[in-house]
Formats: sequence, C-alpha cells, structure tokens
Amino acid sequence: MKRHKPIYLKMIGVILILLIPAILLYTYFSRASIQVINTQMTDYNDSQLMFLKNQIEANIERLSLSSSVLVQDSSILNLQLSILTKDYYRMLDFQTHVKEKLNLQSLSSNWSNHLSVYLPTIQTRVSTDLSESYDQKILDEASNGKWRFHPGDSRSTAYYQLFLWDPFLSKFDSQSINAIFEIRFGLDNIRKMLQHYKLESPGFCFLLTADGRAFSNTDSNDEEHERFGADLLNQGLSGSGHKNVQFNGQKIFLSYAYLPELDAFLIDYVPTHMFHEPIIKSRNLFYYSMGLLILLGFAASYVLYLNVQKPVAMIMKGLKHFEMGNYSFRIDQRFNNEFDYMMQRFNDMGTRIQHLIQNVYEEQNRSRLATLKQLQSQINPHFLYNCLFFIAGCAKVGLTETIKDMAYHLGGYYRYITRVENQMPLLKEEVELVTHYLKIYSYRLERLEYQINIPQEMLNEPVMRLVVQPVVENAIVHGIEPKTGHGTVLITGYREVGWNILLIEDSGEGMTKQEIQESTLRLDQPMNNKTGCGLWNVHQRLMHRYGQDAGIIMKSSERLSGLCVMLRWKREQDSEGENV
Repeated sequence: MKRHKPIYLKMIGVILILLIPAILLYTYFSRASIQVINTQMTDYNDSQLMFLKNQIEANIERLSLSSSVLVQDSSILNLQLSILTKDYYRMLDFQTHVKEKLNLQSLSSNWSNHLSVYLPTIQTRVSTDLSESYDQKILDEASNGKWRFHPGDSRSTAYYQLFLWDPFLSKFDSQSINAIFEIRFGLDNIRKMLQHYKLESPGFCFLLTADGRAFSNTDSNDEEHERFGADLLNQGLSGSGHKNVQFNGQKIFLSYAYLPELDAFLIDYVPTHMFHEPIIKSRNLFYYSMGLLILLGFAASYVLYLNVQKPVAMIMKGLKHFEMGNYSFRIDQRFNNEFDYMMQRFNDMGTRIQHLIQNVYEEQNRSRLATLKQLQSQINPHFLYNCLFFIAGCAKVGLTETIKDMAYHLGGYYRYITRVENQMPLLKEEVELVTHYLKIYSYRLERLEYQINIPQEMLNEPVMRLVVQPVVENAIVHGIEPKTGHGTVLITGYREVGWNILLIEDSGEGMTKQEIQESTLRLDQPMNNKTGCGLWNVHQRLMHRYGQDAGIIMKSSERLSGLCVMLRWKREQDSEGENV
C-alpha cells in the first residue's frame, strides 16, 4: 500500500501556499502604493508650484502696470507741462507731488519696491529711493520693457529692475522722450513668498536666475543651491516639468516652473525617502514578519506531529482492534492514513445527526403550523360581546330586521375564521369576510362608510388566510373610531407585473412621516409591547411565504386624510398553469 506523507509536511506545504501569494500580493500593492504616491506628489507639487508662480507673476504684473497708472497721473502731466513752459517754480512743486504719488503707488503693492521717474529734459530723477541720482549711463544700458536681474552688493540687496519709456518707442529718439519710469523690487520679496510656501510642505524651494544665482527660502542654503542650479542649467531646463535627480547623495523629486518675465526658474524638490520611507519600512517589517511566521509555522507543524499525530494514530489502531474484539492489542504501530477510520465514524455520526435534524425540522413545521392555526383561531372576545350586546339592544326596541342582518353577518364572519382547513383561500373569500366585518361595524358605528373596488380577475387570486381583515380592523380602530364625524374605508386592488396589490385607506387623523418610518421599522423587528400584533403578524406571514419584497408598506393616503396600508404578495399560477 502506498504510504501517505505525514501531516506536518502537508501543513508546511499549505503554509507556504498561503504565505507566498500573500507576500507577492503585498509586494505588488507596495509598488502600486509607491506609484500612487509618486503620482499624487507630482500633481500636488505641480499645482502648488504653479500657484506660487501665478502669485509671483501677479505681483510682477501689478508692478509693471504701475507705470501705466503714473503716465495718466495729473502730477506727471503737470510736471511735463512745466518743463515745456520752463516754469521752474512750478516744476519744483510738481516734482514734490510726483514723489508723493510715487510713494503712494509703491505702498499699494504687496511687495516692497522703489518707483522712479527719469526726466531727461532736465536731467532729473524723482524716486522713492534717495540713495541714487540721475545717471544717463544706466538709461543707455537699460532695455525697454524688460526685467533685468542685478546682483547688488550682497544677496540682501539683489533686485530686479524694469525701465519703461514714455512714449514706449521713444528710447532711440531723445527728442520725443517725455519720461522714463523705473520699477525695482528686491529678491527678499520672493524669498518671503518661498518661506511662506514651504511652511507646511516638506523639502526646499528656490529661485534660479538665468545667470545661475539662487535665492531659497533659507539664506544658509543659497550657495549649495547655486551649485545644484548650475548642474540643472547645464542639463537643460525648459518650461515647466518634474523629474527625479540626485542631490547631495540622495534621490530627490524635483519640480520646476519657468518665469518668463524674470527669465528665471522656480525649483521645488523633496527627498523621495520623506514619503517613501514609511512604505519601505512597512514592507521590510512585513517581510521579516512573514519569514518569522514561516519558521514558526514549520516549528508548530513539527510539534503538532510529535504531540498529536503520532498519539492519535496509535489510539485509532487500538480502537479498531477493540472494535474487532481484540482487547489484548497494544499500541506499537501507526496507520498509513490515520483519518480513514475517523472519517467512517464521522459519516456514521453525520447520518444519525441528519436523521435527528430531519425529525426536529418536521417537528418545527408541525409546531409552526399549530402556532399559525392558533393565531388564526384567536378571536377577540370583546368584538363578540359588543355584537351580542348590540343584538340584545335591538331586541329590546324591536328591530328584527337589524337583528336578522346582524346575525347573518356575524355568523358568516365566525364561520370563516373558525374554518382553518384551507390555508390558501381565494381573495374573494377574504373580501367576503371583510364585508361581513364592515357590515357588522357599520351597524354598531353608524358613521362608518366603506367602498370595495377590486377587479374580478384579481378576486380569483389565492391569498394567505386572514391577511386583509386585521388591516381593515386596524384602520377602523385606530383611524375611524378616534375621529369624530363620518369615516370612510376604501379597499382598492390592482395588479402589477408578478404582484398583487391591495390598498386599505382610511379617513382618520393619519400619521406623520416620522411615525410611519418608526412603525415600518417595527414590522421587521421582533414583536414587543409597542408593535401591533395584527399588522406585524400579516407582514411576517406574507414576507416569509413570498419573499422580502412582499408584506406591508405604509404611507399617507392620497385620496383620504388618513393612512394607506399596502398589501403586496406574489401572484400564483392560474388553473391552466400559466402565470397570471
């Protein structure tokens, strides 16, 4: 006979089969997570950097437009007019006004800046910065309408400068020059924006000028960033983008955006380990844990083999000899397949359990049927007493016709509810019961009116016994009786695809949406003191027979002032075997 492999070897194989796919899946998910993080970091850095770029460009544009504002200013026009008329006294006065306007215009910007007006006709410079004077050489070297970077004496004094001629094309025609406007802002403005930009973001950010000068969010890193910026310029930067590069011996994720007005680049970089490190640590910890689990699984399998498998095998062989009557047998060998005998005994036990379960299930069905018949046979004694008292009262006053009708309907009512052999009557039988019930109540409650409108073909549909009368009783007791005046009960039936629908509406006070929701929830919960027995019993019986979509649905009545209760159950097959 072929020997079977020990269980501990099989368990080791199962452990490997379970753990190896888990390790491979985790590796895949880890790589996918890193890719997702890279994508998110790319999108985030690009959006943040473009926002910073737009802010810088907006401030630069506002400064550039200040010259257009000054050209239209009356003080500038009056000053130019006084120069033409050689009115030197008014010329000095208007220079003072121009200086005031320059100061106001300068202060209106978010950035600290200096504004100047050059007047070549009188070789004069009016400026918010008094440290410099009129210098024709500066004007000759300047470009019209183009920002130029000036390193200054130190990093703190580096600035960008813009000259604008008025008229714009008069730079090379000295006779037609009215004025020259100078706009200047220091790099400290951009440095402050970079500092604010990196307050809640990891990594570093700096401005790289076309000639390789760097201005970062921290002064101490400027020289280091200049060396890094020189390498980037040598590699070639154009427009906006991002890439992975090496910096100071570590991998970084770099994003950049070009500022055409300043001929400079905004550089933002984050070391990749700052957002990859947690995932890498988690991945390594998972690998170490999986390795340890594999070793522990091997050890546990071997211990299980020594302490469980061998004793069980010996006991099983001994039990088999005992079954055959060999009580002198002593355990000294093992079975080849130690679970064969246990399987046989398990099957025998399963057969017995199945037999017991089948008996219990049949007993439960009988008990459920008895309970259902008990519920159907429960008669409200107060209803019978009230009917008998009503008959007695009519007898006293000699209303024989009323007594005859009352007795007829009362007999029909109790004849139906006490007949329990047919559990699936036709709907018309249920409607006849309801008619008896309503007729009896109309004698006792003279203000009660009712209408029944059900299609003839629907009346021939089978339905569970005693599912309509409890709903009608609920409409009268809780809807009609508490309200004064005439009351109306409408019973309407119609068909949908595969379903029968019966609506019972009353003209009572009705219920709020909150009350309807609470009552609907109680229908699906175990019955308690707050749950009405009639509606709950009907809903549970319909739902258990026809499925979750069957049962009771409550809503406000659209035709009357009270509540509308909808009974919904599946259509049965007709007499010819087809679905109706």
